Amino acid sequence: MKSFFLLSFIFALVIIGCQKPYDISALPQAKDNNSSGDTTYIQKGVWTGFNKPQGILYGRDQLFYVMDTQNNRIVMLNQAGDELSELSNVLHPLTAAQDPRLDLIVGAETIDQTSQDTIGVVLRVKVEQASGHLNLAEVDTIWKEPGHPQRRFVGVGILPNDEYLVVRDGPDNSSPVDPDARVLRFRYVHENETARKDSFITPLGDLQSGVGNSITSVNHPTSIAIFPGRSDFVLTQKSDGVQYSAVWMVYSKTVDFEGWLPRFDPSVAGQNIDFVKPNRFRDAKGVAIDPFRSDIFIVDAQQDSVVKFNSKGFFKSESFGARSSFTGLNHPQGVAIALGDLYVCDTDNDRIVIFRLSTGN
Repeated sequence: MKSFFLLSFIFALVIIGCQKPYDISALPQAKDNNSSGDTTYIQKGVWTGFNKPQGILYGRDQLFYVMDTQNNRIVMLNQAGDELSELSNVLHPLTAAQDPRLDLIVGAETIDQTSQDTIGVVLRVKVEQASGHLNLAEVDTIWKEPGHPQRRFVGVGILPNDEYLVVRDGPDNSSPVDPDARVLRFRYVHENETARKDSFITPLGDLQSGVGNSITSVNHPTSIAIFPGRSDFVLTQKSDGVQYSAVWMVYSKTVDFEGWLPRFDPSVAGQNIDFVKPNRFRDAKGVAIDPFRSDIFIVDAQQDSVVKFNSKGFFKSESFGARSSFTGLNHPQGVAIALGDLYVCDTDNDRIVIFRLSTGN
């Protein structure tokens, strides 16, 4: 009888934990810039001159690319924050990734010449061919869907073997065949001996679009990051209608199966760890992966926070949030990691804020 009541009590706690939003006060308090003691991230610097930047990329060429969204441009900067060049007249750039050829794959907007609607578009910016001068780079249109003007392409991740994933979002997930929320798979293939072209392969069927409590339910995705040299990825999404705002998928290929499976599934015994804590985020907007340690950094726009997990999915105390008075983040929407530092798009403050671990000073 005692065992029965104990199990009932534990079950009740689990149910309550799944329904109650994550308490931001659980995030540790950050120290002042002059304090010492516990390891934490402290502010190192600020880059200004932007208007609602929504994405930042540290490229394979060891340069930074900022999606200066409301200024309708992509800015190339060196590691000191000096502007090297810009690609202007890119309508509302949201996200970018850089392939092994140093081309940028960009999610942005364009004006459809037939309907005059503003629609989402995926672009290829040929940076290397322009010798690193963004203003001289050739820009090709990879993908657009004029029949669905409200869809936007909010995340890009580079896979091995000339493939890449593009995250699509929109307001309508009612269609069982073609919902707005999808992850699309592309390949950069040989058109002939001297030229290549981008080719759409398929939407990933490993994630289910629409409202749901499954770990693979996707409703309004916001970004994606792929582990360097692998096909595993982390997808973030708004908490609208789903319990899990961060989904970690691992690529698997066997005789019977090829595709992606969840790294952690809370419905499986022993896999209900920190990374899949229900309702941890309210608006997970951006994700970056440390290429050396495989640590994962997720920014939450509503909670003005940066949450860190290690390579095993455990929450790290270096995370910091809205209660960390020194950060002053306001609706952050993008994050990158380079040389051990964090670069956060502090979107509503029109800047990039740089953070460094206190142990790195």
